[in-house]
Amino acid sequence: MREFGEEALIFFKDMTTDPKLNPWPKPEEIVLAFRSDFETLFEQHPAVAPAKRAALQALYRRIQKSKALTDEARAQKNVFQKLSFAAELLHYYENQNTEAPDVIFAQRLPALVEQLGVAGPQEPLDERLIVQAEGLLALVINPDHRLMVVNNVGKGGGAGKTLKYVLRLRAEKVADLNDVVTEFVRHLVPPAPERLPSSQALAALLRLVRPDMQRLVVKAIMAYDRIQKADAETLGKALGAELGLKGLEEEVRAQEALPPEMERQIAWAKIHELITQRTDAAAVADMMRDRLHAKYDADEIRQSWITLTEADPMSLIRIFCQLPFRADGRTDPIARTVMETYVTRLTHEKYAATYHKIVNSLRNMFRAKPDSPTLLNFVALVKWAGPEAANKLCADVGMPVPTH
Repeated sequence: MREFGEEALIFFKDMTTDPKLNPWPKPEEIVLAFRSDFETLFEQHPAVAPAKRAALQALYRRIQKSKALTDEARAQKNVFQKLSFAAELLHYYENQNTEAPDVIFAQRLPALVEQLGVAGPQEPLDERLIVQAEGLLALVINPDHRLMVVNNVGKGGGAGKTLKYVLRLRAEKVADLNDVVTEFVRHLVPPAPERLPSSQALAALLRLVRPDMQRLVVKAIMAYDRIQKADAETLGKALGAELGLKGLEEEVRAQEALPPEMERQIAWAKIHELITQRTDAAAVADMMRDRLHAKYDADEIRQSWITLTEADPMSLIRIFCQLPFRADGRTDPIARTVMETYVTRLTHEKYAATYHKIVNSLRNMFRAKPDSPTLLNFVALVKWAGPEAANKLCADVGMPVPTH
């Protein structure tokens, strides 16, 4: 507005002002973008900003040029991302007493790292860009804040999510290494009916991380239980050959030779660790379903329930609400049996302490927001698995008893 006058606003779209969230932003906070039909509007309004039409059109062309898929445009974007990262970080360190770390390290900086490290949604990861992203991350003083940035890269999936795991596995220390490797394999290798990735494509990606990390990922693929065992072994062997890794089959066989009880405890201990780390409830439920499908018996279901009871009540409630539903929205075929077992155990006197914690959490939810989706979903699922248990739960929470 200062440069072209208020009349030129017809050519721009306000990207900041929101009737609900930000109805009256400060002038310096307002972000404008050229409208997609700028060229048509520009021709239709020749009388607008007559003295500055050439400058306005030149600005539009420069911006369009910066969006092009050229080396020059990419270099310009890289410089902008680096400057933005440095400015955001400097502002936080100068105002730590008033700035919340979650805002800067979980929301603002991850987007900048992703934009710098990913050349395009269909482009392979480039190690040169990854090194530049690591250079920015090195400016973050606190290791926990650095990890927060990386863990929030790639929320939209695709190449950004791949970048997150590559950055994790390139770090000097990976505290939750087994979980990171497991999640990385789940991201790289889709279950049926999706086609398996080629060993060449996976090898090109794994060459971005250290050989010891490559070995762990390939072993995890060979033991992957979301695809056919023969397919997993074939893909793992081909990938190991591409990377020049030796002795993988012997190591996987030794790992599979664990006693069933010990193997079960190790598997559920990993899931328990994810819960304690506040991993997204849907992701935890997904891992639990995969495990129950791979090892579906009474002992496994019992161990899954024990793992849930060791979580805090809100985590239990959220995971319980996610368990029946697969990523495609359909109900898992074993869900009803598992949920019926859970509800029976929940209302048994042996688990009275767990039941009281759940009731207290639900009661607090009901008082704060009677129409809470989490609350209503939990009660609906309990009713689905055991109507009598749902009646008791609602009465103890103080909710209306659902009608049959």
